[in-house]
Amino acid sequence: MLTIGGTAQAAEPRNLAWGCQGSDVVELQGQLNDLGYNCGPTDGIFGPLTNSAVVALQKANDLAQDGVVGSLTRKCISELKANQATTRNLKQGYQGNDVAELQKQLKAKGFDCGSVDGIFGPRTHSAVINLQKANGLIVDGIVGPQTRACLLQSTSNTGSTTEPSRGSSAPTRYSKVLTMKATAYCSCNKCNYPYGGQPSYIGLPLGQGIVAVDPKVIPMGTRLYVEGYGNAIAADQGNAIVGNRIDLCYPDHQSALKFGIQNIKVYVLP
Repeated sequence: MLTIGGTAQAAEPRNLAWGCQGSDVVELQGQLNDLGYNCGPTDGIFGPLTNSAVVALQKANDLAQDGVVGSLTRKCISELKANQATTRNLKQGYQGNDVAELQKQLKAKGFDCGSVDGIFGPRTHSAVINLQKANGLIVDGIVGPQTRACLLQSTSNTGSTTEPSRGSSAPTRYSKVLTMKATAYCSCNKCNYPYGGQPSYIGLPLGQGIVAVDPKVIPMGTRLYVEGYGNAIAADQGNAIVGNRIDLCYPDHQSALKFGIQNIKVYVLP
């Protein structure tokens, strides 16, 4: 509490970032978890899981993805909490105008949910599941803050382009495509010495869908589609992964060895 001219003024809250500890971090973690950005236990320690949750929130709300909770990120959290109080999560069995609006948004994104009838039935549930899978979200069929933020992103991208598909899974909407030299790894000690058993750089568990990149080329947290591999998230880094290189995480060592070294196309998703 500061006193200026005899008037008491509250001190500005400090910026929070990786390494911070305290009751304000506990409060932040509770808010992130409430908003659907899982940061693990509210232990008051700003570690990799909390950092990952903050970056995900910033990405979903078009903020600078620096992992720092400053005035803009704090304001965003406050606004999301206020909206949360008046916006219910939607799931199978619900009915209403908000469900009809959801169905319109799903159709605009290209996910077939049947007729716009305001009834959250099996087809709407299936469309939500497909949306969540395609965008690297938690696949639970519930339209919460993260799924809603994904739906609210513009369905048209001025920088997007369409390329003849090389397979039914290839994306038709992307901001750019890179041809990269690709290698593969897994979570074992041999692939990750001396970091075997540890999570990715931004705190996500290593496994299928996690890729290592040079953050100067592809920022951490970027959603990707990798030719011959599928949907992925740029969540890891490596000393040898510099420039136009990408390292694909596989669930087992044999699969990583089998991949070898290839030149592949990497689509940066909006």
